[in-house]
Amino acid sequence: MSAERRDVVVVGGGVVGCAAARWLAPDHDVLLLESDQIAGDASGKASGLVTNGASFRAHPKFARTAADFFPKFDGTGSFTFTERESVGLVAEGSGDWARDEAERMRASDFSVEFADVPTLEDRYPDVFDLDAYEGALIYHDTGWLDPYTYTVTLADGAADRGADVRTGVRVTDLLVDDGAVVGVESTDGTVHADTVVAAAGWRTRELCLPHLELPVRPFRWQAATLDPGRDIPDWYPMGWDPTVNRYWRPEHNGSIHIGGGEAAVTNPGSRRTTVPEDFKLQLATEMPDRLRHLKKAMFVCGDTCLTGDASTPDTYPIIDAPSEGPENLVVATGLHIGGIMSSPAIAEAVRSLVTGEELTFSLDPFCLDRFDTRSADFPFVRHMAETEITEARIEARKSRNEAD
Repeated sequence: MSAERRDVVVVGGGVVGCAAARWLAPDHDVLLLESDQIAGDASGKASGLVTNGASFRAHPKFARTAADFFPKFDGTGSFTFTERESVGLVAEGSGDWARDEAERMRASDFSVEFADVPTLEDRYPDVFDLDAYEGALIYHDTGWLDPYTYTVTLADGAADRGADVRTGVRVTDLLVDDGAVVGVESTDGTVHADTVVAAAGWRTRELCLPHLELPVRPFRWQAATLDPGRDIPDWYPMGWDPTVNRYWRPEHNGSIHIGGGEAAVTNPGSRRTTVPEDFKLQLATEMPDRLRHLKKAMFVCGDTCLTGDASTPDTYPIIDAPSEGPENLVVATGLHIGGIMSSPAIAEAVRSLVTGEELTFSLDPFCLDRFDTRSADFPFVRHMAETEITEARIEARKSRNEAD
């Protein structure tokens, strides 16, 4: 069988691979290869929160690019985007920092305000118990989506624009000649390409070895759906509490979705389909003290990414065409935070790395050379939107990581 030739091969049918294929397909001959099914692992199991301003607060232009996409994409195929306010709880002693943060975010074109406890209780009656809090940051450029539908809609969009999307095809190796990637070997045969985009989650590290080493390791997060046993209002806010590393959002059927509590995966490739009992116990003891609608809630179901998501040492993604690797190789991995919510900006970045087009944001914070090590043996850091973490907590977290 003769080898195929394409302009670009995208490896990975998760949200970033599908977004990259969609962005490149209008003027490139794109082949997307997925070993299982589209959105079959971490992407399809995600929580679907879109909180770019909070999650990428240090990179507001990147965050703004991603956030602006979802309202425009709403109504494409079966995809819907639900706009909803998000409430980031602020612990006692952090109010001054939160007020400064709201002002800084507004200067970056995000609609954010700080509200003290009386204001919150008036604005969201019968929602919170806030005895241990000073207030919250309220974000208005936020919402949620169904991640599986979103990813499949991106894949359909890539196909509609001319991309060849193939599932059940595993890429086994990169083809490298004279210091440059020239294609891939797969279970479907050899494909020659001018560019290869490696977007296979934590497996991207394995794919790129021995030509390029990436500091990426798998981790898992847990999520649960709870039935509050009573109606929740249609304005019920999304939110998160960094003191317990938990986030929540309402469902359209009246349930409440709660997630958080990441943990490193010690056996890469192992599959998990249920949440552990200790996670259920944590939710039962922590969340009713914060959300009144969960005082008598019943556990409906739990979920987790099947084989793991991808983490980096600083929790931010690697989006780069690394100079230390072979030419014509673009990597997009390590989406520890916000792979779903940041996918439009990552897709624009991947396109820029392929075409040389200019971006409205800098890629420097996401380049591989920001790391001193390329080892996958690094301390795992849990990430909760740093907008609600005081500088003292950030320094304390750094100290703990160094101690580990």
